[in-house]
Amino acid sequence: MKYKIINKDKIIGITELERSDPPMGFVFGVLEPTQFYRLGINTTNCKIFISETDEEIASEFITIEDHSKEWGEQCIEVTVLVESAEEYEKFFKHHLDAYEKQFI
Repeated sequence: MKYKIINKDKIIGITELERSDPPMGFVFGVLEPTQFYRLGINTTNCKIFISETDEEIASEFITIEDHSKEWGEQCIEVTVLVESAEEYEKFFKHHLDAYEKQFI
């Protein structure tokens, strides 16, 4: 599934949020920037939406780390703290399931 990160009504990037830390409420992944992305962008106004449905996922905060300069190639990661356990389960059940399977 793909998610879009929006800042002030402009899509600044797309991500699959392929990694997670369910007990802490985090999801994160590689960010593919759009033409509206810029280094050092203020993420205070960022929101996250499911690309296919435009449904917003409530989040506490979103951070973007751009290591492209250090690595010499594009390397941008996004981290999202999901607002609640209910919201996490609703949108990221696949991450919860994978986490719980570790203990079976």
